[in-house]
Amino acid sequence: MLDFTHIKYGIAVALTSILFGGSMGLSFGCCEESIKTVFNADAQAVLQEKYQGDQAGVDKTVKKAWVYMKRAHLHSQTMGVIAIVFSLLAASLQFPPRLQMGISLLSGLGSLGYGIFWLLAGWLAPGMGGTHAAKEAVEIIAQLSGGAFFASAVTLFVVILMRMFKHGSIQLIKPANE
Repeated sequence: MLDFTHIKYGIAVALTSILFGGSMGLSFGCCEESIKTVFNADAQAVLQEKYQGDQAGVDKTVKKAWVYMKRAHLHSQTMGVIAIVFSLLAASLQFPPRLQMGISLLSGLGSLGYGIFWLLAGWLAPGMGGTHAAKEAVEIIAQLSGGAFFASAVTLFVVILMRMFKHGSIQLIKPANE
């Protein structure tokens, strides 16, 4: 039987990331035009100040902001699923408790944080005059969450490789008769 003691919080965060991405996807179906209208209104409010009156620049930024919203949706869901797989692998391969918890939490937080980064970059871009300024404003979220997710992946893969080359095989969860 799989012990969730050390991975439960990471899995909970990863599930939250999946639900976050899923709810974004659902909102796209009902509210895509409303979201784009808000983006356009935010950009129009700073048309002279940030875009120097360039409507083409506004249109380009609004279009790219929408792309960022879709990235938030897709990254949250995909990375959330991967975080759950990382957690289950760490637990089923009976990694030490701290490694299980670290891999699980870092990957879960990374998946949620990276989706939030793209969401914020998309929402901020029209009012900030472009996507570059928006990404710079929230880049710490991308750096921390992407770094956390990557660190969990590297740790998982290193430990798996070490076990494979040290023992020649990897045993999933000990059989019940041992």
